[in-house]
Amino acid sequence: MLFHRSSLLLLLLGAAAVVDAQKPMPPFTSKDRVAIVAPHPDDETLATAGVIQQARAAGADVRIIYLTNGDHNQIAFKLYSGSLFMSARTYRNFGEKRLTEAVAATAHLGLKYEQLTFLGYPDWGLQTLWRDYWEDTNAFRSDATRADAVPYKEDYGYQHPYRPESVLANLKAILTEFRPTIVFTPHPAEANGDHRATANFTRLALLELEPTGLRPQLFHYVIHFGDWPKPYHYHPDERIHVPTLLQDNGDWFSLPLTRQQTETKYKAILENATQLTTRQFYLVAFARANELFAKLPRERVVNLPPDLVPDWRQAVRNEAIKLNPHPPIPKLNGTHHNNEPTSISLKETAFLRQGDDLIAAIDFHNRLGPRSNVHLFLYGYQRGTDFANLPKIHINVNPLGHVHVFDDDRKRITDHGVTKTASISDKLILRVPLKLLGGNKLDHLFTATRANLGEISADDTAWQLYELEPGDPRG
Repeated sequence: MLFHRSSLLLLLLGAAAVVDAQKPMPPFTSKDRVAIVAPHPDDETLATAGVIQQARAAGADVRIIYLTNGDHNQIAFKLYSGSLFMSARTYRNFGEKRLTEAVAATAHLGLKYEQLTFLGYPDWGLQTLWRDYWEDTNAFRSDATRADAVPYKEDYGYQHPYRPESVLANLKAILTEFRPTIVFTPHPAEANGDHRATANFTRLALLELEPTGLRPQLFHYVIHFGDWPKPYHYHPDERIHVPTLLQDNGDWFSLPLTRQQTETKYKAILENATQLTTRQFYLVAFARANELFAKLPRERVVNLPPDLVPDWRQAVRNEAIKLNPHPPIPKLNGTHHNNEPTSISLKETAFLRQGDDLIAAIDFHNRLGPRSNVHLFLYGYQRGTDFANLPKIHINVNPLGHVHVFDDDRKRITDHGVTKTASISDKLILRVPLKLLGGNKLDHLFTATRANLGEISADDTAWQLYELEPGDPRG
């Protein structure tokens, strides 16, 4: 079909309008208590320097919670120090230095050291903690610092073991004490594993604290998402736009910054000296005329009557997003690698409930081939039950279509009851007994899907938090 030039122009203008269709961020008030949960030092400045300045100007109280000291950025540290060999002690020294950088950066924004809380958990290890270490007898060990417990005496989590239960307990204690009215945390679709895990820990902590009456507004920010945000370098008068692939992933809000606030943000970013050696062009690109945040709905998995054929139009859907987990590295000639999204095979995973079963339909753009594996992660949640004690299930479907089920200790479960009800060229449907996840009284579900080519992760979805519709739909 041929398009007239004017029609094509209208289409392009329409697409641009969709990108800019954000709501204005609600103004802060003196009654607000703003908590910013950051995976690493510098994330708070990149994502929320404008928030901090405007919240303080309104008289709101602000607290920043850092889950790590950012002690695992090996390339940046080696270039900054000029040494290729770094000991565990050197990495810890950099963790301490990144803390001092964060203190200096946030001082530009008007915050005092007392408003910063560092937990000290393993940089580049949060996702592994979330996925594999619940109720594990062994703590995670960082391959950089060689620590298996928080090594920083000044940190809130000092000597607490590198286990997800420690992260959750610390986060809940701080949020309980601070009682925020607004919380900012990473978007769960971010490409960086630590950021995704931070979103999970934050949502889990708030879910567990709901019975205490703590129900703050939750906003999500984006930092790592392919080659976003372009253009690189410092452009204080340009607006930042929602990444194209995330336009439909939540309601987006824009916070306009004054020119002075943007310049202050720029100066704060430059305090993170250890991170500027490889990525200054990228980091300062966040100092723009606005900041962006998403509110995500808590979607519900519908419970169908047992005698009905599943109607997938009623399902909740978790779409795959394949992006380079890191911002581009500059080439020697000063240009940058292009990190456009690659062609993906995994399309989405959709969910329905039918009585005592969870049904998952994994759709593909095309089948992955002879070395393909599909992994479905299912972590159930039930109010009043310790999340750590509930089963964490990893379902693997190998290239031959065989279904294998493992617990989060990677031990194989033989009597799992998972059935494959369909397996065609572009769809895989699994029926999972809810008793495998902890029982039919579960009320929420954390889930993600990953497709591998051999041992290499090819495509994946974000971790999503869904409500499970309870009871018999006929009753």
